Amino acid sequence: MKRVFFFSSSFLPLGVFLLLIGLAAPGDATAGKTVFTNRCQMCHGADGQGNPAMAKILKVEFPKMDSEYIQKKKDEEIKEIVTKGKGKMPPVQGISDSDIENVITYLRTFDDKK
Repeated sequence: MKRVFFFSSSFLPLGVFLLLIGLAAPGDATAGKTVFTNRCQMCHGADGQGNPAMAKILKVEFPKMDSEYIQKKKDEEIKEIVTKGKGKMPPVQGISDSDIENVITYLRTFDDKK
């Protein structure tokens, strides 16, 4: 009986770790692409490289989504930019936390495309 307890307790840290990973699972990149297409693409472009026409109108240079500048940002930093705005980018209205999480997961795929 004691051996079973030892065996079980040796796997306890692994179980806790796996539970935490499950709780901190990233969003859904496919759902994030849909949100990006509907809410972000007009300015940031379908490929995440920015919409040149919109940049000219707004007199801005959009950061490329695959750039180190964007990819090094923590998820919370990106969430704050989306919800509060930054520079000429206004806050995105009516977007849920899960949509933001999904968009962030989708943005991370731009780094994979390099």
